[in-house]
Amino acid sequence: MHRSTLLALLTLWCCALGTPTSAQDTAAPAAVTPTAPATANFDCEQAFDLVAMLVIAACNVYQAPPAANDAIAAARARLREMQLASPAELADTAITFCPLTAGTGMVPAPRRLYLDDGLITLSSDGLAEILAHELEHVQQFERLGRRKFKCEYVRDMFACGGCQDRGHAL
Repeated sequence: MHRSTLLALLTLWCCALGTPTSAQDTAAPAAVTPTAPATANFDCEQAFDLVAMLVIAACNVYQAPPAANDAIAAARARLREMQLASPAELADTAITFCPLTAGTGMVPAPRRLYLDDGLITLSSDGLAEILAHELEHVQQFERLGRRKFKCEYVRDMFACGGCQDRGHAL
């Protein structure tokens, strides 16, 4: 998902949760900024889930070409050879290709990992490098727990203006 689209969705979610409910509240609406999801009703976990559900829905109908499974198998083997991931970790994580509009991968839920379908022809070493990065998010999900991971990811995304690179703390 493109960074600006993701930030817009999170901002809309924040604004919807902070919508005024009385006539007095609507007289002078406060300006909402995308970097401050501080409304008392804002739920960072639900904001994460909103975006994740959109991606999961799109990816569930995508049919990857036959070469996709071979590419993932080669990248998994490469990670095992380099001892960057355990066989159990790789076996317990569903890894599939999906057309992502931005970024190379996404972990929308624990043990579910999507790789952008534009990477199918990447070398096994190149794909293993991206897979290793995404597996770090799988580990963060486990280490931090679902809610804390989702909330930290959303807060960090707001803090860096929607970035999906090294500017993002996670």
